[in-house]
Amino acid sequence: MQAIADSADVHVTTLFMHFSTKADLVLSLVEARIDTLRRQAFEARGKTSFFDFFRAEALQQAGDLSGKVRPGPSFWNALRTDSELAFARAAFEADQAEIFARFVAEEYEIDREQDYRADLVAVLMFTAAKLAHRKWIESGKALDPVSETSVAIDIAEPAARKMIGLRD
Repeated sequence: MQAIADSADVHVTTLFMHFSTKADLVLSLVEARIDTLRRQAFEARGKTSFFDFFRAEALQQAGDLSGKVRPGPSFWNALRTDSELAFARAAFEADQAEIFARFVAEEYEIDREQDYRADLVAVLMFTAAKLAHRKWIESGKALDPVSETSVAIDIAEPAARKMIGLRD
């Protein structure tokens, strides 16, 4: 908490007034990001395709991780590397996959109770982005995560489209 307070340029007691633990702070940030993603996905439905929405979101996250798009990549990197925060990462990823699956189901009129395709497409696309991130980490961050994510999505998208019954 002290390191977080120092980075935020606030006194640690200020943090403890709002969050009793680092986990509480992280969950609050994750919930805020998921709420934003949920709102963005809801607003995008009917205006942009799932695949365009997903690509924009995945490339933005890749840019966040490399510090090229928005400030604050250290928080998202910590979610992926700090074992104390593994629960938050798992919740974040599960919520993202759910949001993406809902988007696919609505756009392609798939009943998720009867048909796995929306969830499979969401997981395939999400996994492609995660694999690109892992490749970036394993390269010692020598690769460009935005380029790697774009390549991974380019490979996954035709398979996902075929799964839904669409042509490239």
